[in-house]
Amino acid sequence: MAAPASAAPVASFTYSPPVPLTGQTVTFTSTSMGATTIDWDLDGDGLCNDASGPTATTIFATAGVHTVTICADDDGLPPFATQPQTIVVANRPPAASFSLAPARPVAGESVTLTSTAVDPDGPIAAQQWDLDGDGGFDDSAGEIAHYTWPKAGTYPIALRVLDRDGASAVARANVVVDPRPPKRFRTAPLVRFVGAPTATGARLELLTVAAPRGARIGVRCRGGGCPYRHRRTTSKGKPIALRKLARSFRAGAVIEIRVTRSDTIGKFTRLRFRAGRTPLRVDRCLNPGHPNKPVRCT
Repeated sequence: MAAPASAAPVASFTYSPPVPLTGQTVTFTSTSMGATTIDWDLDGDGLCNDASGPTATTIFATAGVHTVTICADDDGLPPFATQPQTIVVANRPPAASFSLAPARPVAGESVTLTSTAVDPDGPIAAQQWDLDGDGGFDDSAGEIAHYTWPKAGTYPIALRVLDRDGASAVARANVVVDPRPPKRFRTAPLVRFVGAPTATGARLELLTVAAPRGARIGVRCRGGGCPYRHRRTTSKGKPIALRKLARSFRAGAVIEIRVTRSDTIGKFTRLRFRAGRTPLRVDRCLNPGHPNKPVRCT
């Protein structure tokens, strides 16, 4: 009497997580029936030779549809059973970020922006910059961009990154641009005077101002003995002798000298005359645009 034919195995499986991401471990669990041997085709080449046993794991490096097949049999004897399933693997979006050099620029200084974006499952396809804050990513493209802000202020910028599967990410930042620091004269202006005290004040024998070419020199005089209220001249790079101020001044008279140039820290000198003593001298600096507000030099 012939032996009864064995029932054909039924191949089936589940997997977790149900919507895997690229780079994520996916676990496959056999739910087959009537099978003693379980083999797996995990790379979609049609051969169940990638793993054996009731469970298997794999990682998909790329997004998209992948086919996994379970092969079930009973001690290697026919009939055999297979079940393929399509696994939809989701793309991981890129992570956008960037750095600035210098991190705290000044007005008119060229800034280098460098993307530090990464994509966990593939190459970055495009990088686009919005550097003028208008919302359009059309100011530069690529990993590195250069930009200059002409005025001090806070400026919004952004980087948009796209991967090969069309996913995108945006990094935003506010760039704080400081005012350009004022320049300094290459050769510091120099005010010199020679004088002697008198019973009622003091007499100046010599008063000179040396300043770089193009600097503006302003002289103000008030009080007893002043030959004029104010005078202005432009330096030609050589010391200027203020000859009309070589005279006697009464106590309380004041001479103020200002040496200025646009965008440059200027010089302020004040001589205050005192009876029977050398004039009291005060030297200060002048910030650009503020010739009437002397400040301590730093």
